[in-house]
Amino acid sequence: MSKGKVKGFKIFASIVFGLLILGAWGYVIWKGEPWDRRYLGYGAICLCFLFSLIFINKNPKKLFITFALATEVAADYFLVFANDSGTDKYKLIGLGFFLGMQFFYFLYTLAVQRHNGTRALNFAIRLAAILVILFIVPKYAAIGAKEKMAMIYIINSVITWLVMLVHIKTEWLAAIGMLLFIACDVFVGLNEGGFEFFNITGEALEILTRYDYAFWFYTPGIFLLSLSSVWAKKKE
Repeated sequence: MSKGKVKGFKIFASIVFGLLILGAWGYVIWKGEPWDRRYLGYGAICLCFLFSLIFINKNPKKLFITFALATEVAADYFLVFANDSGTDKYKLIGLGFFLGMQFFYFLYTLAVQRHNGTRALNFAIRLAAILVILFIVPKYAAIGAKEKMAMIYIINSVITWLVMLVHIKTEWLAAIGMLLFIACDVFVGLNEGGFEFFNITGEALEILTRYDYAFWFYTPGIFLLSLSSVWAKKKE
């Protein structure tokens, strides 16, 4: 297939998958039924992975984002479907897959960076942060496995986004997608105890809990990340 036909197919597929994914996202927001959030919301994330998978090749940036999306599909399964009992068991499994997702995004940042020095700094900062969370933070705060995993996940998300931001000229789709993803995580954290921790009450609490803002940011963010995989170029 010629380059022109491949590009045309990419454009066509981007439009079709965009309509399906963002259409399901919009339907969930405006209809707002629990069934919609559970099945259509999860289906949209699966479509993001499928969209990326269709165009996978030996380009490292495409590979790592596709692998990250695959682990995200698994993570969402345990958090959305397998966690009906509300126990921490499946939350921990889901968080484990999300950490796996961050590992693939870490590899993605290594593929994006041009110099071994910046790659070494990237790795060193992440490793130092993980060691601090595992061995230093517990000495001053009573945190369990779930809190440790969440902190490691958050730190790696921010570092990944900062690398994307440095390479914004070529990675702008991924940078915007990751920023939306982080915004989603902020609201998830607030709903998982953040409101009480920061003592957010009154009108501010009412505004921040009026809608499912986490979902608002989540699906468009994942779609942009999958789109960045489909249109990733091997050379900057």
